[in-house]
Amino acid sequence: MSNPYTGLVASALRKSELILHSLDTADDESPPLLRSALLEGALLQLWRAYRAFLAEQGYQLQLGFRPGGEPDTAVRLQELVSARNKYSAEVAELLDLEENPESWFAAMAHCWRGLWRPTAGGGQESSPTASGVQSLIPLRQVDSNIPASLSVESLRFWQRQLGELVARQRAQSVEW
Repeated sequence: MSNPYTGLVASALRKSELILHSLDTADDESPPLLRSALLEGALLQLWRAYRAFLAEQGYQLQLGFRPGGEPDTAVRLQELVSARNKYSAEVAELLDLEENPESWFAAMAHCWRGLWRPTAGGGQESSPTASGVQSLIPLRQVDSNIPASLSVESLRFWQRQLGELVARQRAQSVEW
């Protein structure tokens, strides 16, 4: 039976490639919000590809998780492997990658987490309007939450590294 996660990995990697191509073809006149949406979209697809690859590895090792119960980190994948008294060099490599603060994955994960944090100050305090009504929702520049290290160049690098990791680990698993 084929691995149901393999196609998810390929799809997410391809989508990130298409989004990056859109960034390349966007002109300098493009709205900043469009650029920020494309950067976030490419990062989302790379994150999806990585998570699907963790699930692919778990499926290959016959760890028996159900859809929706896929491992979300290499640490969790390693826990599942260990609980079944198995060992996987590929999982060990993924674990090393996640635990290395100097790795490309650490930089990508930092940007991913940065998208979920409010910007410093949380936005501008609202002041009463001419009618004396004060808005309870603070004003905020919607394209300002992009981490400084998130760029087309960094996304291309992470895409290349993830693609190489996937190809290498798949090739090693075929040998066995």
